[in-house]
Amino acid sequence: MSVQITDCTIRDGGYLFNKNPDKEFVKGIMKGLALAGIDFVETGFLQDNVSGENLVYKNSNDARKYLPEDKGQTQFLGFCDNSRYSLENLNNFDGQSFKWLRISFAKHETEESLKFCTGAKKKGYLVQFNPMDSISYSDEERAALIEKVNIAMPASFSIVDTFGAMYLDDLEHIFKQVDSLLDKNIKIGLHSHDNLGLSCALAEAMVNMAGKSGRDVIIDGSLFGMGRGAGNAKTELLADFLNKKYGCNYNIPLLLETIDKYITPVLNNINWGYDLPMYVCGTKHSHVDNVYHLKDKYGCTANEIFDVVERLTPAQRTRYGAGYSKTDFSVLDNLYKNYKN
Repeated sequence: MSVQITDCTIRDGGYLFNKNPDKEFVKGIMKGLALAGIDFVETGFLQDNVSGENLVYKNSNDARKYLPEDKGQTQFLGFCDNSRYSLENLNNFDGQSFKWLRISFAKHETEESLKFCTGAKKKGYLVQFNPMDSISYSDEERAALIEKVNIAMPASFSIVDTFGAMYLDDLEHIFKQVDSLLDKNIKIGLHSHDNLGLSCALAEAMVNMAGKSGRDVIIDGSLFGMGRGAGNAKTELLADFLNKKYGCNYNIPLLLETIDKYITPVLNNINWGYDLPMYVCGTKHSHVDNVYHLKDKYGCTANEIFDVVERLTPAQRTRYGAGYSKTDFSVLDNLYKNYKN
C-alpha cells in the first residue's frame, strides 16, 4: 500500500481570489509544496472560456509559467469541470507542463466524462477521476459507475465529499464498496470539505482502511485548509500524520514556512473555514452558494439559513441536477419570502 497527498491550495483556495490571485503567490505556493515533497499539486482550472484570470488555462501550456524549476518528485495537475472544458482544447502532453488531469463531474455527466478520460489518456495524460458528491450515489449507482471506470482505467478514482456532509461510517461504507469493485491498479482518492469538522479524520480513516486492504490511496488537502467555504483537510496535518504513522518524509518546516510567507498574510482579507453557515451546508447536504446567497442578500442568521435550506428539495440543495441553473436563486428567494411571512 502506498499513500500520497494531493495539495489543492492553488485550485480550491483559488476560488477565494475569484481565480485571480497574485502570480507570486501562486509561484511561491507551488515552489514550497514541491520543496516539501508533496506528491501532487493542483495548478488551477482548465476552461473553454478564458478571460484573463491568473488560474484559468486554455490548455496545459498556460500553466508552465508557474511551475518551479526544481520540481523534485512532485507531480502537477490541472483541474477541469466536465461542464466547462472541451477535450479538443487540450493539447497533447509534451513534458513541459502538468501530466495529470483531474476530471470533476456531476452524476448526469458520467458518460461524457468517461469519454473525456479516454481521450485525455490518448493525449498522454494520467487522470484522476472525481465524481462529485459521492454520498449521493446509491450502492447500485456506484457499482454501475465503477464497472465503467474499470474499462476507462483512470490512474485514480476519488471519493468526493462535495458538501462536507460525510461521517466516518459513510466513508467506511463507500470505501469498502469501491475497494472491493474497483480494479486493483486504480488508486482510490479522497477529497473532503470541513463543514462538519471531519475532513482530517476522514482522510486518516481512509488511509488506515487502505493499510488493511493494501489499496494505494491519494488524500487531498490544502495549506491551512485553504478553500472555498469550510475549506479542506489541512495538508500540514495530513503530512504530519503520514510521517508519524506511515513512515513518510514530508518536510513539515518547509510547509510551515510556506504558510507563514503566503497564507498568513492574507488571513485578514479573505475568509474560509468552519462556521455555523458552513455547518448548515454539511448537515443539510447543501451547495455553499445557497448559504452565501441567503447570507449576502438577506443577512440571514445561521438559524434562518438552517430553516430555509431545509425547505429545499435535495436537488435544489445541491444545485447540480441536469439543466439546473447555477445562477438562478428564484426558488430560494421565494422560500425565504414565504418563511419570513
